[in-house]
Amino acid sequence: MPDGTVLEIPQMVGIAHPPLRSAQRAKAWPAGTRIISADSHILEGDLWIDRFPAHLRDRAPRMAFKDGGWELLVNGQSMFPPERNPILCQSLECVPGMTSVPERLKDLDIEGVEKELLFPQRLFGLNMAGDIDFREHIYSAYNSWVAEFCAQAPDRLFFTAIPNFWDPAAAAESVQECKRLGARCLMVPINPRKDVNGEPIYYNSPTMDPFWAAVQDSGIPLCFHIGENLPTGLPGATGSFVLNQMQGFRPIWGALTFGGVFDRFPGLKVVFVEAGLAWVASMLHDADMIYSAFSITMEPKLAHQPSWYWRNHCYATFMTDPVGLEIIHRIGPETAMWSSDYPHQESTFGYTSSAIQAVFDKVDVESAQAILGKTALKLFRME
Repeated sequence: MPDGTVLEIPQMVGIAHPPLRSAQRAKAWPAGTRIISADSHILEGDLWIDRFPAHLRDRAPRMAFKDGGWELLVNGQSMFPPERNPILCQSLECVPGMTSVPERLKDLDIEGVEKELLFPQRLFGLNMAGDIDFREHIYSAYNSWVAEFCAQAPDRLFFTAIPNFWDPAAAAESVQECKRLGARCLMVPINPRKDVNGEPIYYNSPTMDPFWAAVQDSGIPLCFHIGENLPTGLPGATGSFVLNQMQGFRPIWGALTFGGVFDRFPGLKVVFVEAGLAWVASMLHDADMIYSAFSITMEPKLAHQPSWYWRNHCYATFMTDPVGLEIIHRIGPETAMWSSDYPHQESTFGYTSSAIQAVFDKVDVESAQAILGKTALKLFRME
């Protein structure tokens, strides 16, 4: 290992971009092990125009391969600086399995990943762009498209859908449509911006209760996924951008917990995706300390200590996290789910067996098997 690195998996040091990697052959794991990725990605195609109402098709987002990369256009404007599109292609978006189900399944078979829960790629860019027009058409079009994508391998590929979160009155119908399509998880933005009336959305506001009721009644978990903070062109932008994303979800978890959302909706399950595990332990300590130290000003009063809600309502996904696994007793092994993040730069593609072995090395076999697949199978109904 190079001097100073804290990476514990040798293949992670100096690894090439995913298009240049080769899948790593799977090992033989203890009997009963099932490897499930609770977070993988696909690249959206030019899916919106044919799914938009005819009178709005000239306003639909467009995806096209141009000048060596994929370009997402909204109202004729590129969502990313055009010079960045070839870099995205070279670093991840031109992995064949990003768009081709047969190519994806080849990689999964080699690395021994049985099933995946799929998340979008460029849709995060639309969320970053600010308040977007025609949200109902953009998200519903994506939901129907990704359902068709996964239908090519229905026993292996499962998807996350985006329900209507900006109009609580329409939430129940929207969530049920996601369920009808076959969604195994619902996703809403970290920064939801404005509601149907132009007012800021706060997930802990009582005005959002119809939305939370709809999610609870559906029985489908809801997740938040990193990837919405805006990068800059300043020195160190890539490192600071990615590091900032992976700092955890304290603001959202705090709003849901201290805001009494879990008390009002005891059947709610929430997943925090791709920020790892280690952030959870310090957050739970701080939350219980805050609730005790500031008890006189706490409103609403909670039925349990804040940390209780994590163990009973919440989950986190990770790819590699040796620190989080060392303190898993503070987090709860039953709340942790492994993912490959295929085929992102930070994905385990190319060293998946080594990443899986790292879990077996840190925890007992029963806990490892839950983390590596059994929890995801049950939570997302992927059996």
